Amino acid sequence: MKRELNPTFYALSITLLISTIIFHSAEAFDDKLLGESNQICAVDLRGLMISLADKKEKSAQFTEEKFLKILEKPLRSEGTLHFQAPDYLEKITAKPEKERLVVKSELVTIFDQQDVSQTLSLDDYQPLKELLNGIRFILSGNLNALKKYYELDLKGNCNQWSLILVPISAPALDIIDRIIILGEKDNIEKITWVDSNGDFTVMTLEKENS
Repeated sequence: MKRELNPTFYALSITLLISTIIFHSAEAFDDKLLGESNQICAVDLRGLMISLADKKEKSAQFTEEKFLKILEKPLRSEGTLHFQAPDYLEKITAKPEKERLVVKSELVTIFDQQDVSQTLSLDDYQPLKELLNGIRFILSGNLNALKKYYELDLKGNCNQWSLILVPISAPALDIIDRIIILGEKDNIEKITWVDSNGDFTVMTLEKENS
């Protein structure tokens, strides 16, 4: 018998997505900006994934804003995001409250403010598993796995690019409408994640420390 998804687990995992990592609103990506940028070099999906895969370990400070229709102001948090290939992902929130979430292989561990932990299997929450895997596939540059779960649309050039991910499976679409990632060269700068209900989260990353 499956356990009910812990609300804290759901909220932390949702804001993790990740993900990833760009706009002041979910619709604010400016194609004109990309068109006017200096076209020094082209960008292709396979080449981009190879460059991301070259960074086996990534760590960056983040600022996150979650926009909910029921609230007048976004919920803001700050902390550190850490990834280690092939599948270790850690989100440490420092403000407004201390929280820590660790994803390793098929397990998710949540630590509260007293550092008491709870570990859950992603196999029990298939939609969430697909979403968390999506951000890990991007960070690890796993293009084949990414194509299995998402439709991909890459725009821009190597200096500034955007990658839009739309889930293929119905379970994932029940939670997420799309993920929009904005990057510069081999750095991910922002991630906007749009809920199926129209709420969205924007995570802005400082330049990664390798």
